[in-house]
Amino acid sequence: MQQKTKLKTSQGQTHAPVLKLRQLIAGTVCVAFLIIWPLFMVSKQIFITDLSMRESALADSLSAAGKELAALRLYNEKLSSTARIEAITREHRGLEYPAAAQIVVIRETRNCAANGKKGTGFFTFIKMPFFRGRG
Repeated sequence: MQQKTKLKTSQGQTHAPVLKLRQLIAGTVCVAFLIIWPLFMVSKQIFITDLSMRESALADSLSAAGKELAALRLYNEKLSSTARIEAITREHRGLEYPAAAQIVVIRETRNCAANGKKGTGFFTFIKMPFFRGRG
């Protein structure tokens, strides 16, 4: 048997409640959903717009950095040109190309030729004292 909820009034009469508790909760949830859903959609749109603005700002800074990199590479090539370096060495340091009499040719040492090893490597002069007389 189901018992229906009835309210007593001050005069002793009973009647059914106007709104049941379940209907009140369902109505409250619906109203809350109707308020929260648009706020959620607006905040999502604000987030997407902000993200898009950040992306465009980063793209702009990337293109500016690319232009700056190209300008720096051009400046580097200009500064590292052989003609410029030779002009600086002549003007500021007083250096010139060596004359034919100033050039000394270094030949292979006798130790290397006697051991049958070629002394053409850069580290040959370091290795030679360690390998004397060893097979």
